Amino acid sequence: MKKGFMFKLLLILSLAAAALLWILQVAEVIPENIPVGMWAIVIAAGGWGVAFVCRALFSKNTSIPPVMKRVSVIIGIGLILVAVLGIVNIYQWGEKWVLPIVAIAGVTALLVMLFATGGQGQNTGDNQKVGYKDYWARRAEKEAQEKKDQENNQ
Repeated sequence: MKKGFMFKLLLILSLAAAALLWILQVAEVIPENIPVGMWAIVIAAGGWGVAFVCRALFSKNTSIPPVMKRVSVIIGIGLILVAVLGIVNIYQWGEKWVLPIVAIAGVTALLVMLFATGGQGQNTGDNQKVGYKDYWARRAEKEAQEKKDQENNQ
């Protein structure tokens, strides 16, 4: 199985689990005093967050550029943060837990980005290499070479 397939499968399964909770409440299998809507958000956001983080961590260095890995980690940690804050809301732990959770999520995001990219910076391309010549320099050299060739041919 390809990793892209696993990513999409995890996204769909998390949405299916959230929908299943909703169906079970409509069918009156789950009592109405349980906040199924919030649990559905927690399951969907948590599943998607884990999928995005795993995609960044377990993809090959060549399949996704470092910038996209960082974006994937930020999206994933953000979704996991939504899930954790949803759990705080469900159990009504209060606002004293919100800022520490956000701080832990921020530090976790930085660590995961470091491991996902291997400390590798953004790919700057050829224009940062020593001896790189831009379009105009290459064009001037080509014209000079053509002019020299014309003089030699005459």
